[in-house]
Amino acid sequence: MRNTKVTVASLRSVLGDTKGNLDRVARAAGIAKDAGARMLFLPELMLTGHGGHEKMIEAAEPVPEGPLSRTVLEISEKHSLCICVGLAELSNGIVYNSQMVADKGAYLGLQRKINLSGDEYCHFGAGESVEVFDIGDIRFGIAICYDNHFPEIALIHSLNHVDLILAPHAARMGHWPDDHTPEFRASEIRKQQEVWEKVHRARAYDHNVYVLLCNAVGSSTGGLKGVVANHAGTIMGVDPDGDVFLRTEKEDFSDEIVTVELDAGKRKKNHAPTRNRRLLSVVNMLNEFL
Repeated sequence: MRNTKVTVASLRSVLGDTKGNLDRVARAAGIAKDAGARMLFLPELMLTGHGGHEKMIEAAEPVPEGPLSRTVLEISEKHSLCICVGLAELSNGIVYNSQMVADKGAYLGLQRKINLSGDEYCHFGAGESVEVFDIGDIRFGIAICYDNHFPEIALIHSLNHVDLILAPHAARMGHWPDDHTPEFRASEIRKQQEVWEKVHRARAYDHNVYVLLCNAVGSSTGGLKGVVANHAGTIMGVDPDGDVFLRTEKEDFSDEIVTVELDAGKRKKNHAPTRNRRLLSVVNMLNEFL
C-alpha cells in the first residue's frame, strides 16, 4: 500500500431516476479529481436506487456491458479515477445487488451482496464470493451494507490481505415525520453513526485495515406510493488502530463529499515478521465447521 487519497461520497439516489443518479456520480467524480483523489467511493445501489420496490430492478443491466456501466467506465477514464459504485446487476436472469469497480476506464469486476436484508430477498439473488481489487496504490475489498454485520466477511477480507474495506450502504431508517425538526435529523444521523462506530472500530482494529463507509441520503422513493425508503446519509472512516478519523459533519439529510488520505504507515504497524498470527491454523479450524 502507498499513501492514497479516497473521496467518500454520500449522495441522494432515487428509484428509477438513473439519469439524475448518474449526474450526481459525475459531479462527485469531478470533485474527486480536483481533490487529487485516486478513488471515488459511492453508496449501495447508487445508480438504480434502493427502497423495497420493484423499481430497484427495473434498470438492472449486465455489467460492464450495460449503459450505466459504460457511462461509469467513461467517467472513470475521463477523471483517471478508480470508481466503486452500486447498481442492480443482471446476470443469467438473476438480479444482484452489486458494487462495480472501474479503474481509469478499465472494468475490474464487482462484489455481489451476500447477506440480503429484509425485503431484498424478494428482488435479488445472493452473492457467493468475496472479491479482491488491487489498483497498485491500494488493495481493497467490499462489504455491502448488511454484510458488515457478519464478522466472517471481514475475516475473509483479512485473509485476502486487503488494506481497506469499503462499506457502501443504503441503510433504511423507517418512517419519518413530515416535519423534519433539527432535533429529529440530528437523532437519526447520530443513530447511524453510533451503529457504524460500534461495528467498525473492532473490525478495523482486529484486522489492521482501514474501513470507509458511506450511505444513501434522504428519501429514495421519488413520489412512489406504498413504499418507505428513508436514508440518513453520513460518512465515516476508521483507521487500523480502530480510531475514527473521519466522521460526518452533516446535521441534515444532504449530500456529503469528503476526500481523505490513507496513511500506509498505519497498515505496517502490525505486520512485522515477528507477529505470530497463525492464519492457516485458523482456516483449518473453521473448516471443521463446514
